[in-house]
Amino acid sequence: MREGEPKLVVGLVYLATAILAMSLLSVLASAQSVPQGATLTAGASSRGTDPASQTAEAQAGNITALNIDQTRITDIWQGFFGNVSGAVTLEDASGSQFYDWTLAEVTGEVYATRNTIEDWTQINCTNSTHWESEETTLNIPVGATDGINETFNSTNHDNFFVGNRIMTGCRSTRPYNSTGLPGDFWNILLNSNSTNTVYVSLLKDGADAFNGGTADFELLVPTNRQTGQATYYFYAELS
Repeated sequence: MREGEPKLVVGLVYLATAILAMSLLSVLASAQSVPQGATLTAGASSRGTDPASQTAEAQAGNITALNIDQTRITDIWQGFFGNVSGAVTLEDASGSQFYDWTLAEVTGEVYATRNTIEDWTQINCTNSTHWESEETTLNIPVGATDGINETFNSTNHDNFFVGNRIMTGCRSTRPYNSTGLPGDFWNILLNSNSTNTVYVSLLKDGADAFNGGTADFELLVPTNRQTGQATYYFYAELS
């Protein structure tokens, strides 16, 4: 072996090691830069009941004051709530872990959409054209009391990132906590393209939930008003 060759070999080894390390860091960064799919474990579902009709006596010649109150169950919205856990992992294609970093406190967002999303770079706030199209798709009447525009009627949510894109001033709302007041879980309307609406809940670790327990998120999603059903894909971006 000629003089200098060992240095060249060592240099190539260091170069290859550096490239490998950069590649692994790139994979990790890519995995964290946009929302990813997540494992779902569904619990029990429950629903309220619509009020039954009641009677009032009518007597010829009488005029009776009669106050009427009706609280009915929405035929549009589904609510999801629960806890979120996660980790960042370094593993091979078979799932064998080289190392992992468990998240001590959950922060980030949960996303639900009726179409899979391959490209998150075009995600942005929903506008009136988007939600009007969404209501048409879901057979929600214009001006419905519990319509999309009527539900997401604020723009005061906390700012957050989807990948590298900051979201601010989007249509938003807050599901309730145990006191019946808007709670800690901001819900936001986004669109990944001109036709696909994305429903987002900002995570809040162990916050007061609507039922008196604690949760990491509460999320409102609409269904088709004619069928009362819809299928959603869930993504999470944890930090």
